[in-house]
Amino acid sequence: MCSTLTHRISTPSRLHFTLIDMNGEIGRVDGSLGLSIQYPGVSFDFGPHNGTVVRGGVPKEQELVLAELAKGSAILQVEPDIEIKIRQMIPPHQGLGSGTQVRLAVLSALNQRFGLNHSPSELGAISTRGGTSGIGTRAFRSGGLLLDGGHSAGRQKKAFAPSAFATEAGQPPLLLRADFPTTWGVVLFMPSRHRGLSGQDELDFMLANTPIPLDEVQSTCHIILMLLLPALRELDLETFGTSVSALQDVGWKRRHWIRPDTEPLRPVRSAFDATDGIQGCGLSSTGATLFGFFDTTEFSDEEVTANLRRELSSREAIQGRVVCTRASNSGMRLASIV
Repeated sequence: MCSTLTHRISTPSRLHFTLIDMNGEIGRVDGSLGLSIQYPGVSFDFGPHNGTVVRGGVPKEQELVLAELAKGSAILQVEPDIEIKIRQMIPPHQGLGSGTQVRLAVLSALNQRFGLNHSPSELGAISTRGGTSGIGTRAFRSGGLLLDGGHSAGRQKKAFAPSAFATEAGQPPLLLRADFPTTWGVVLFMPSRHRGLSGQDELDFMLANTPIPLDEVQSTCHIILMLLLPALRELDLETFGTSVSALQDVGWKRRHWIRPDTEPLRPVRSAFDATDGIQGCGLSSTGATLFGFFDTTEFSDEEVTANLRRELSSREAIQGRVVCTRASNSGMRLASIV
């Protein structure tokens, strides 16, 4: 049978720096800061078909896409008559927002396939994603560095809960979207065997660790407003990295660093801190990916990778992939391939 592939969709992934207000006394909860990155991303080719066909990737990736096609077709009220060939997927449970990107990519493919003409914002609204953090849905739409304002406590959200358990909360308001400097590179460490929290484990952790003290929320806000954002505007990479590192030791992110299962990641964080050329180190979302930044005018990807691997080896750190990438300032791309 001849291929029916006509379009290619490619998405970024995202780094989630922190949730901001897990206290709620002021009347809002959540709030998020994060960055859209080019790699890893979701990419697949698709086109019309008289049934549902998913090719490429590994069996688990095909199963995920098939499941998302079933959910997406139900949301959009269409039949999943589409052919998809997987080109690239984001590793799951690594803190890179794989679930949101796959959901939105599949919805966008069905939207294109059936000529439904939903805007990206409408697809985000009906995706049921964004009930805690809006970074993933905004990364898909526009890329860049993103700051959202969370949800109204009581009106939009009755209790603290991860996005998977807050499907009715709606999209948080976007407070800031800024292009990330093109000369600032991003270096990732993706562990081979360690995973971040998800599902019931993530919910249990959130319930056990909220609300956090108000003074820690205030410190988090202070770091973001008066350190990280000014550093971004002034192109001060060193201070930007310092602010990302500072966020690890206060508020919601600090809770993740004292989880017993993140103990093997602490030597990796130490390696980031000691590596020549790397500024800052953060844990993305609940883990397990760690990230830092470097000046591409001073250090090549190969130099940063080699330097970090040397530091990791000296600490006998856990195994994982070191990857250099760049920020995505454009979000999702949909193009014709015929």
